[in-house]
Amino acid sequence: MTSIYAALEIGTTRTVLAVGEAESGGRLKVVSHAEIPSSGIRKSQILDINQVTQSIRSVLRENEKNQLAAGNAVTIGNAFLVVSGQHIKADPFQGQAQVAGAKVGAADIEEVVRSSRKMALPRDRELLDIVDQAYGLDALGGIHEPKGMSGRILKLDTLQIHADANRIDDARTAANDAHLEIREPLFAATCAAEAVLGEHERRNGALVLDVGGGSTGFAAYADGYLSHAGVIGVGGDHVTNDIAHAFQTTQAQAEELKRREACAVIGASDGEPRVKVPGTTPLMESRTVSRRALDTVVNARLKELFLILREKLEDLDLLHRLHAGVVLTGGGAAMRGLDTLIQRELGMPVRTGLPVHVDGLAEVRHPEAFAAVAGALLYAHRNYEEKSLFQTIFGGFLK
Repeated sequence: MTSIYAALEIGTTRTVLAVGEAESGGRLKVVSHAEIPSSGIRKSQILDINQVTQSIRSVLRENEKNQLAAGNAVTIGNAFLVVSGQHIKADPFQGQAQVAGAKVGAADIEEVVRSSRKMALPRDRELLDIVDQAYGLDALGGIHEPKGMSGRILKLDTLQIHADANRIDDARTAANDAHLEIREPLFAATCAAEAVLGEHERRNGALVLDVGGGSTGFAAYADGYLSHAGVIGVGGDHVTNDIAHAFQTTQAQAEELKRREACAVIGASDGEPRVKVPGTTPLMESRTVSRRALDTVVNARLKELFLILREKLEDLDLLHRLHAGVVLTGGGAAMRGLDTLIQRELGMPVRTGLPVHVDGLAEVRHPEAFAAVAGALLYAHRNYEEKSLFQTIFGGFLK
């Protein structure tokens, strides 16, 4: 029986739903996806559950229309939830176990893994993921496979990613009210990394930046594993707000200016020196603003973001280890000149993160914006391969 999965992302700017199906060769194909503008959310946090519920209902209906147009008939019952926001944190934690014999055996490894799962979280935090990094044995670290080695104390370094439990509960409530069960919450930046990173990039060191509307998530890989992750509270909506304030426009005008004309690097645009600000109604005449002034506003906010990020990476001793460079995902990745600005601010190569480990997104205009939901589908495929995630109209429940 075919395995099918669904992933939901409730973002500040847009709500996205994607459905993936396991192919005969073992790969995963996105067979349907839908997105609509979000409402009831600000800076990656739900402020109006009813509005968010309506957004989820709308994206479910849109997906059903897309499925019917493709000759399928499905009703989605549950999905994996892709989450971001500044409330998400990542903390290192080390498990330890006494080696029972002269050499490390399978039982010792099992014991240290159990020990590494015992980090106590406050009651208001919810665990999203535990990432195993490297083993240690006595004073020796960086071990990938400790079995058969001699030593007394076996250690396992992990990174434990957790979120504000109330924020996750709000998303569950909104989804439940739309008759959609949340299967499991997942961190957007690490989901995006699953979809876009190759193994050689993980080994050589890579930084995935998932640029959203309300925040920017990051996942830093070195020596083949996730070294650190987190969220910075600056995203595309902050740029839009700055444009609106600087040029006395509406949010809608500022968003269109950003998407159509703005560049992250001052003086890099080849267009006319002044750009039109669209009127608020068809009868109102448009005015113009300086292109250089527009780019200066955008550049200032984005430089702030990358200054914060650079300081974090330096504090973690990671900046010099990211030899494969930066991989951009998320809706904000399409910002003109963003790659050039990152190269200047972080001093490393940049590429756009296209989902290479899934099929079905090649014709999408900005596939990097779907990297997080694609990664969530990959996670579901690898961990719940035999479990069905929604009911088909024709054929009952998939088993």
